[in-house]
Amino acid sequence: MFNQLKFYLTHSLNDLNNNKRLTFFALLSIAAGVAAIVSLQTLSLMIGDTLEQNLQVTNRGDVRANVSTPSEDDEALYTELAESGIILEDEVSFFGQSGSIYTLSAEGVEAIQTWIDESDYAGQAQFTYETPISNELNVLFGSGIATTITLEETGEQAPQLSSYVIDPAVYPYYSEIMTLDGQLLSDVLQAPNDIVIGENVLDLLDIEVGDSVLVDGASEPFIVRGIVSIEEGVSNPLENIFAGLFGFYILNHDAVSLFDTVEPSYENFYFKLESETLTEDFERDLADAFPFFDTTSTIDLRANNETLVDQISQLSTIMGLISLLIGSIGIVNTMQVVVRRRMLEVAVLKTLGMQGEQVTLLFLTEAFLLGVIGSLIGIVLGWLGTFAIQGAAESIFSTTLAFRIALAPALNGFIVGVIVATVFGFLPTLAAAQVRPGTVIRPQDGVMPKAGRLQSLAVLVLIILVISVIAQTILASSFLFALGVVAGAFLAAGIIYVILWVLIWMIGRFFPSFGLVDLKVSLRQMLASRGRGASTLLALVIGVFSLSTITLFADSINNVLTEALEGSGGNVLISMQGYNQLDEVEAVLENLDGVNDYTTTLGYQVELVSWEDSETGDVVSAEEFPAYLASKEIDFPPFFDGTEEERLEFQQEFLETSMLNTSIEARDITEEGTSNMLSGRNLTPEDANSGTPLIVFAEDPILNELGLSAGDKVTYNIVSQGLFGSSSEEITFEVAGVAAAEIEFSFTNGTYAPAQAFPESIDPTSVSIFADIADEQLPALRRELADINGVFALETAIFTRLITSLIGTFTAFPSLVAALGLIVGGVVIANSVALATMERRGEIAVMKAVGLQRERVLGMLLLENGILGFIGGLIGVGIGLVALVGLATASGVPLDAIPWLSAFLLMLLCVGVAIFAAMTSAWAASGEKPLTVLRYE
Repeated sequence: MFNQLKFYLTHSLNDLNNNKRLTFFALLSIAAGVAAIVSLQTLSLMIGDTLEQNLQVTNRGDVRANVSTPSEDDEALYTELAESGIILEDEVSFFGQSGSIYTLSAEGVEAIQTWIDESDYAGQAQFTYETPISNELNVLFGSGIATTITLEETGEQAPQLSSYVIDPAVYPYYSEIMTLDGQLLSDVLQAPNDIVIGENVLDLLDIEVGDSVLVDGASEPFIVRGIVSIEEGVSNPLENIFAGLFGFYILNHDAVSLFDTVEPSYENFYFKLESETLTEDFERDLADAFPFFDTTSTIDLRANNETLVDQISQLSTIMGLISLLIGSIGIVNTMQVVVRRRMLEVAVLKTLGMQGEQVTLLFLTEAFLLGVIGSLIGIVLGWLGTFAIQGAAESIFSTTLAFRIALAPALNGFIVGVIVATVFGFLPTLAAAQVRPGTVIRPQDGVMPKAGRLQSLAVLVLIILVISVIAQTILASSFLFALGVVAGAFLAAGIIYVILWVLIWMIGRFFPSFGLVDLKVSLRQMLASRGRGASTLLALVIGVFSLSTITLFADSINNVLTEALEGSGGNVLISMQGYNQLDEVEAVLENLDGVNDYTTTLGYQVELVSWEDSETGDVVSAEEFPAYLASKEIDFPPFFDGTEEERLEFQQEFLETSMLNTSIEARDITEEGTSNMLSGRNLTPEDANSGTPLIVFAEDPILNELGLSAGDKVTYNIVSQGLFGSSSEEITFEVAGVAAAEIEFSFTNGTYAPAQAFPESIDPTSVSIFADIADEQLPALRRELADINGVFALETAIFTRLITSLIGTFTAFPSLVAALGLIVGGVVIANSVALATMERRGEIAVMKAVGLQRERVLGMLLLENGILGFIGGLIGVGIGLVALVGLATASGVPLDAIPWLSAFLLMLLCVGVAIFAAMTSAWAASGEKPLTVLRYE
């Protein structure tokens, strides 16, 4: 037994050494997949280490607390606390929707200190706090006090900045914030007008230490005393996302006195305990004593971080395994060539008495050795890959990641790499056992044998079972669930393989050569090796599909946003807290230079009273709608995975926002609208003063199913919440038509009626203005509007920047992972081309012997693989496009928003990857001397 094993190992090592080029490309396929696993898992551990390294530093204390937003059950408590002066309420309005932001008063801070002094934590707990100047809503809009700083020398501005107003003598408790020039925050932030700037503000302004800056709402300039990195200022980028994205600055808590309109208030309290063992009890007792607090302890943070790291690790491992499975296609191709080239050797071995099972074990040993060596190489490449992508990951998570070489990812990569390489190498080795000894006598007639169907099926089942066991460990699920996922993935891969095989056959058979000999030869070769071509393209398709889906989805959202903003008619959106502020805002716009145009939009909140169907005469009241909806048996949404009661509840909620309790836009109808009408007609100027008010509904799947159409009568109760109470009035509208869904930047649901239809006694619930203003006048506009309480101005460019940044943040890591998959696909192509050129050495030598130049031979090889790359891009990007078109159609998004140019560029990328990979393999083969090849082939 030992001698037999020794023979297998010795023979396999000799063969790997003798066939160095074959061995190299096989090892590269395995190493690329293992490297993806090791690099991504190591990166996950680095992220986990960073989040776990010092939870007290990240949390800025053992326990962190802030005043929470009250639920309906807590409103009475908050009202009582506000009346007693413990908490402060700041009312804000967001496009007609009012709300409140709560902070603690000075009395509330004293209450906390009194509670600590009188509790068991006396002498064991201390706290500090942040003083808010602006809230997150102000930061989002880039308007309001303290959200914008201006470089006094140049007048340049940086909006949407978050402010941290702290006591630098004690904040933060568990670390020291250092400026970029190596000074302590507590040393540079001493006077009330000292300011420290976040490093990301430098992207907007050319600020240096010593510069004078103006902060909106402050009575005197601030002097820049230092600049800190994002990591120093933003302890938790996942929570302080605006500060990480747009920028921040830090002030001494005495600076509040420079803001005349700011009432002292306190939020984000940080508690330091004498012992970490007190953390759990202190957090519980604090929440009991002050039920309006949301608390986060280092214990909570650890649990949250572990969940996040587990999810990142799962995603990384799954994508790494997919990359390894892609690389395993190279193993299959390599072993097939090995068996084909060694048929004579196998025949000799069988003539000498070796059994078919022993031949299979011999080649399986070779696959095992390839897995071992390839996995070891992949581990080293994975560590190098981690170092290479570390910078990209740091920019995604806005923090520094400490590089380290971890054993666990290396061990996981090694085990999975060896198993996958051995299992996938099993199927081609079965063919070796079928070689007949007679091949020794007639080697020139040798035909590559095939494994039996039952054997092949058994091996395929074995592969699925082994991968399912690995997937079960990764997904932490039941074996049956993992088996279903893996079997489904193999089925999908099989379907794609068949599609690719058919496409290659059709192109090779029917695509015209246009009289070009080189193209004809390339098409014939594609046709002859369509099986390997399909398997190779399968690897490329998986990689490009992942990358294209993420990229196209992100680009589509950006296009939708851009189109909506461009169609809004302005570059600034102004929102008011109430209708009574409209005159003041319009006066500002009328008197401000650089205002080209502006459009006012009024929205009225309505409640359905009844709907009369003009065709049947049925009248359905709002109370009868649930039963009426159930009687229609509407099949919406499609593919709903739930009970019929849950489906009906979903439909009712959908109907609430479109008809029952919705908003209607009041429009000045000066000309016939340009909306695409699905039924009926659009509004005309003559409809403004018609006897029966007309209304145009926006397209909606529920309304379509219900049969809402022109001529129907809809009675609404128009509701207004004014300063002196609420009022309402019933109005019956006649449906003029139903308009197709359009991309527009609006805070109504797209349903509109003439402004004259609404009584003057009812105030609109939302008031907004789109204004087209010269860019240089935007700072002046913000200053003017800052004097009007409850008015926000949002530059549409800032809104675009926010969405783009958020999309980039959440798609960057998946894109990075998908790009690794595409690289592995390129490696598989290089492997396939290398194998093909080795098999065609004789053919290439003959072509060169009859006079073809190296460049022409190389061109034919690149043309062949360029066509294959185009097919792969067509399928990979095409699947992503089909999914995106389906989503756009279902959601009513115009097809113009789909990034067709990006899809075309991704297809070119796919072709480029295929040609580059082919070049790396075919360059040497095309340069071999014909006599040298023909002598040995």
